[in-house]
Amino acid sequence: MESNFESNFFTLLELLDAGSRLEIDAACAHKSFRHGEIIYKQGEQSTSVYIVAAGVVEVITESPDGRQTRSVGFMGRGDFFGDLAVLTGHPRLGTARACEDAQLLQIEKLAFQQLLEKIPKMGAYFTRNLARRLHKTSTQAHLNIYSLDLTGNLHTFDLLTIFQAITSTGRSGELHLNNSANEIIGSFFFREGRAVHARFVHLEGVEAIWQGLLQSATEGTFTFQVIDNPLLPYDEENRIELGSSDLLIQGVMRRDAYEALPEALRRMEGSLGARFDATAGTDVQPGAPAARLLELVAKRPQPLASLWRRVNYSALTFLEAVNELIHSGHAEWLNAPSPTDTGL
Repeated sequence: MESNFESNFFTLLELLDAGSRLEIDAACAHKSFRHGEIIYKQGEQSTSVYIVAAGVVEVITESPDGRQTRSVGFMGRGDFFGDLAVLTGHPRLGTARACEDAQLLQIEKLAFQQLLEKIPKMGAYFTRNLARRLHKTSTQAHLNIYSLDLTGNLHTFDLLTIFQAITSTGRSGELHLNNSANEIIGSFFFREGRAVHARFVHLEGVEAIWQGLLQSATEGTFTFQVIDNPLLPYDEENRIELGSSDLLIQGVMRRDAYEALPEALRRMEGSLGARFDATAGTDVQPGAPAARLLELVAKRPQPLASLWRRVNYSALTFLEAVNELIHSGHAEWLNAPSPTDTGL
């Protein structure tokens, strides 16, 4: 019961007498927020405490120049937020937004302070949780002194440079890439400086790394945390076996090869359609990317952009397979730009 008491506001309510519950209920205003809606912004005056009744809320912080954001945490039913700024009288330290449609209980500052004084168990609950959060923050700061934590802006460092820096340390840890909306677009786990797992956009494994090097984001942030095991799950079937040097060398070569492709092809314009029934015998190597694409377009043409999303191939691997099918006569590029633009 003690752990539930510490972690869930609604469990606290069950431990209170009927009179105390009525007082808390009278102080709570029920608020609804749609997916993506801002509850409060960093820097605003602190006027209320919130408890999540349904849905999920994320708190993010923004750098002083406004160019970088970082997720502080996610809260679900029974979690509360906004109390620290209310208790200290300081402006909001972060921005709170609904990750999905959310129902919140809002307690105004004065009413909240009065409840803490009148209901000892409620005061103990918030005091204990505040102490736990401060301990967690202090512990993390202590650990960071003895571990390698890299953070930065993707506008300044491309993925190749970041990979080289991590590889040179020989450390184990996980690299996260976030876009300008602070959404994770890539995660890479390193074991003693060697990338062994990767996920980027819809891709996994080594193809995810090839795509990351081709599509290095220029907006957003990266964070590398030294840990012994991945925070995010990865499919062992897509484990990366290439050594660090081979991975980086091949990555550079593949990036150059991608840049040499016709621009219209890189934009994935038009559709790919089979010239014959793909169930008939072909001279396309079984199991090769070209064979997989031919299988997918056998019944009807597919737009290149949506076809790419259905396979675990980087844009270069995918477009090389498309090019192979077109030149071999197994498939045709439908609604393609003019021949002078395609370069084929």
